[in-house]
Amino acid sequence: MVNTRTVVYLFSVATLVTALLVIAVHYLRRAGRSSRNDWENLLKRLIAVDRSSIAEVALDIIDESGQQRRDEGSATLEPEQIWKLVGGLDGLEVLAANCAVLIDLAFYVQQWYPEALLVTEQMRLSTREIQWHVERLRGAKRTGKLESAFPMYAQRAVATYYLMTRRILALYELGNHVMLADLERTL
Repeated sequence: MVNTRTVVYLFSVATLVTALLVIAVHYLRRAGRSSRNDWENLLKRLIAVDRSSIAEVALDIIDESGQQRRDEGSATLEPEQIWKLVGGLDGLEVLAANCAVLIDLAFYVQQWYPEALLVTEQMRLSTREIQWHVERLRGAKRTGKLESAFPMYAQRAVATYYLMTRRILALYELGNHVMLADLERTL
């Protein structure tokens, strides 16, 4: 014969386990949605840039590995071409704004791929470099020397940005992250 206390005890345990399972399922679903929302919000924050123009300007002075080009075909773009391809000072401002998002993307992958810490720190340094170049150009604009300063500072900033995008893609590829395809389409 079953004791009444045993029935009450088993019913209480079953109710508690059911409640815990419902809570766990709720939080797991919420965390999955939150992670996806965070990812989508990160991608939405990126301002669209012409990737082929960025690559053209960057690869005029660096090679694919990021090393300074020293061949005869290097640094052949004229200042007017650079201005047009980059979108002027406004285009550089967009790249500088995107740098913050690139850092956030590196931090995002760092949550489950701790080796990303080094890349995240490198991205911060690269962002500071781009900001330095943009500040120099703002100063040149104020003094009326933007035209002469633009090619040097702009091309360096674009090359740094180009390398940042390559690093973030490589990081997501190394981390075998499923969101790599989304990132490739966006960057």
